[in-house]
Amino acid sequence: MTLSSLRRLASRGEGPALEFKRSTGELREAMEALCGMLNAQGKGQVLFGVTDKGEIVGQAVAESTQRDIANASRRIEPAASITTSLVRLPSGLSVAVVAARSSAAGPFMFEGRGYLRVGNTTQRMSHSEFERHFVERVEKQIPWDRWIAPGWKIGHLDASEIKRTIEEAIEAKRLTGVLGEKAEVVLRRLELVTARGVTRAAAILFGKEGGPGYPLGEVRLARFRGVTKDEFRDNRLFKGHAFALLKHVERFLDEHVPVASRFVEGQMRRLDTPLYPPLAVREALVNALVHRDYSIDGGAVGVALFDDRLEIWSTGTLAAGLTPEKLRGTHESIPRNRLIADVFHRRGLIEKWGRGTNKILTEAKKHGCPEPEFEEIAGAFVVRFRPAAQAERLQVEPSLGLRAERVVKILHASGPLGAPAILRELGEAITIRSLQTELGRLRKAGMIHASGKGRATTYHLGERSRS
Repeated sequence: MTLSSLRRLASRGEGPALEFKRSTGELREAMEALCGMLNAQGKGQVLFGVTDKGEIVGQAVAESTQRDIANASRRIEPAASITTSLVRLPSGLSVAVVAARSSAAGPFMFEGRGYLRVGNTTQRMSHSEFERHFVERVEKQIPWDRWIAPGWKIGHLDASEIKRTIEEAIEAKRLTGVLGEKAEVVLRRLELVTARGVTRAAAILFGKEGGPGYPLGEVRLARFRGVTKDEFRDNRLFKGHAFALLKHVERFLDEHVPVASRFVEGQMRRLDTPLYPPLAVREALVNALVHRDYSIDGGAVGVALFDDRLEIWSTGTLAAGLTPEKLRGTHESIPRNRLIADVFHRRGLIEKWGRGTNKILTEAKKHGCPEPEFEEIAGAFVVRFRPAAQAERLQVEPSLGLRAERVVKILHASGPLGAPAILRELGEAITIRSLQTELGRLRKAGMIHASGKGRATTYHLGERSRS
């Protein structure tokens, strides 16, 4: 640093990253200030030989003085980059400029105590402030999904879903050596349970209702009228573990994603094709659940269905080094939640080597749809699907929901029935009006026909249902 640079610096006055000390007789206070600057700003400077009013007076700086500064700097933990430079004054005295910098989150301590720089003053760090800085530092070193979920026990996990996961992983040949092993042993092998407790990954994957802080995951589902978010046709929120959430989304899409129907020349049957590529949509859904940034409080996976597009949102931006453009080519797999991704991979639900987005693009092309769009918006990652151009010219009808499928099965097993009889067979707590709406959808789709009038109306299968 030159003398002119020193004068400009001193003229700024003390602040969040700058402290003046008349001499190294105030070395201890100076190190506390540097420690506080590292915690607040990640960097800071102390000028020895400058009064608190910014007057440059200098001091004699011997080799022993520089050793004292170096020894005091080493008492700041964790280690930061601290350098000392001397600026010679015309008087023959010098100003010692001590600069500290670190990219670590802290908390930094001097002689075992934490400090925080607030404005131009240095304060002892409170317990809550120290704890927050400590958590930030550890989270940078240990991924969120490996942290222990406070208060969670093995009993808070869905045993049936764990069993299903083990069975599907064995079937996919992605899990071996589990014959006769208890579920807890397998979970430990997968690093979902450790000697310290149940990890957050396990709570996300298998946490059932009643667990501490339940739930850790949720999905928000919406069917909008038109192409904007001005009016809902359906709006739902589900909470639970990842595999339950995946099922909720798939059921919602079964109910709401239209089917493009057309007659094939020379055949009497219609060919029905979902408006959006099922395998690509499923891949995008799984990726959203796996790669969501669960550390963001209030985040979720969102599915928004419009008349002209389907959007799948996931809280959190792409991992460092990835961009939406890179996802369209060969790229490295950088899962944010490695333990969660590993379990989905073992169940055969995702590929492990960054092929998910490529699969989405390939399936959309096979389906005749425009290339899906990948985008980062307001701290979230979005996959946007649009239907094939020819779908606009085809007859489009809603796909069957689960209740509609049950109605078809009931009529297939029992023959023609009236609405009250169908309602009894369903055994659901719905009104006759809701059932009539479902029956109307099935009639419009050609799945069932009606005979008779009024209360004597009976319903029977249409030709399409028998095919």
